Amino acid sequence: MPLHETHRYDDIINLPHHVSHRHPPMSRQKRAAQFMPFAALTGYEQVLSRTAQDSEAAVAQADTAGDTDFGA
Repeated sequence: MPLHETHRYDDIINLPHHVSHRHPPMSRQKRAAQFMPFAALTGYEQVLSRTAQDSEAAVAQADTAGDTDFGA
């Protein structure tokens, strides 16, 4: 796909940056907080940890019971 020169934004490209008179500028700290990662799956790490602990306990119990036959 060839690139074509476009002039769609020529009317606004050199305009000054808009600064609102109604809303004061946001602090850098508050602005950065908007883009910080968040935990979309709250509790997921705890579920993984608990599952790993349960699995390790089941393996340890099987080892002490002498159940080492893995389908062979």
